[in-house]
Amino acid sequence: MQVLLRGFIFRIIFTGIGFLVSLLIAKFAGADQFGTLSLMIVNAAFIYIITGLGTDAAIVWHGITGKNYDRDKIFSFTLITGGIQLFFFYIIAIFGYLFLGHTLLGGNYGLKIFFAEIIYFTGLVIAEKFTSLYYSQHEAKLCNRILAIVSLVLFLSIIMLSVANPELIKEDTIWLYSLFIFIPAFALLLSFFFKYRPAFTGISEEEYRSFSSFSAIVLITNVIQFIAFRADYWIISLYYDHDVLGVYAQASKFAQLLWIIPGILANLVTPALKNEQEKLTMTGLLSVTRLSFYLHLLLSILLIATALIIYLFFLPSEYINGFSPLLMMLPGYLLFIITTMLAAYFSANRLLKVNLYGSVLCCALILIFDWFLIPLFSYEGAAIANLLAYSITTFYFIYRASVIMKITLADLFIIRRSDLHLFSTKILKPVTEKE
Repeated sequence: MQVLLRGFIFRIIFTGIGFLVSLLIAKFAGADQFGTLSLMIVNAAFIYIITGLGTDAAIVWHGITGKNYDRDKIFSFTLITGGIQLFFFYIIAIFGYLFLGHTLLGGNYGLKIFFAEIIYFTGLVIAEKFTSLYYSQHEAKLCNRILAIVSLVLFLSIIMLSVANPELIKEDTIWLYSLFIFIPAFALLLSFFFKYRPAFTGISEEEYRSFSSFSAIVLITNVIQFIAFRADYWIISLYYDHDVLGVYAQASKFAQLLWIIPGILANLVTPALKNEQEKLTMTGLLSVTRLSFYLHLLLSILLIATALIIYLFFLPSEYINGFSPLLMMLPGYLLFIITTMLAAYFSANRLLKVNLYGSVLCCALILIFDWFLIPLFSYEGAAIANLLAYSITTFYFIYRASVIMKITLADLFIIRRSDLHLFSTKILKPVTEKE
């Protein structure tokens, strides 16, 4: 299990710290400011996906499977694609501010916030690109350890700041969060340079084609997935003010806690399924999927209790309105864990069209339900839309898995004695053995 779980704990710590930072900001900045920040994060993520052209997945996949792609070549491709992303963003952000008079991500009119958004997006690009680079070199543990340690130091600093000058958090919310993203990302970059001393090398036209052919479908899938996951933010902001968006965004963040472990596992499953030394078996993958689902069934109960306590005793009273939407959307989030694990298998085996069709289905359902339900029921409508769309999409992925992987519902939901092998090396085997 060493290959699969490399970096798992550190990634959990890093992601958990990110949630705690957002919780502090939600408390001291209020729902309106938190809604503005949430909109900035969503817009930045969407622009990142568009300008990224699906290259993150190409970096990981070529690094772990392509014998002709050494570290320097993967590093060079990472720098090129990251530089292109930043160039396009800077140009669009500058011209947007000059001619429209407001920032690109959050729609703010202040020059100070403009530079904060520049810092935020730069940190986002560096973090995502170099995370993919580390993963492509089977260095997930090192990558996530760096992110966890640096973010922990920053989190402690924010706690001290909240005690010494809580008003500063409200006044400089965007800057505070931007630096929280940028500083760990920059530490990741410096660590890679000091550890590996990479050299920039040329990439042939054939190699570019290989990267591009993989990236194209990934790009389309990512765009559709993102619209499916965050269309609710845009539609809520269209019909309601940022206070309503802030309340819903906090409820959504609670629900997304269920996706932390599956998301990390999915990122680790892809390299494990293609590792040259030890390969994750089908039995192992199904064990991870089953145990993850039932673990999160229990965690969802704990999450509900914890969220209620936080709503009642930590967050301002305006946030409590998000508790009902949280209860509505959680079952859909829980079911979607199955989709996350199956999509990782399809991605690792380059069955990208399966993920693409599933993403199209999910996106179409979300948009239809959101457009009808949000104007009528506000964030409750968005929660119901999530429940319906994520559940139906999961049934689609289960159907596709039954055809391609030759598995049944029992393979996904009935606990086996062999699942105990998850905690040993029996779920891994040399790639020379026959499947």
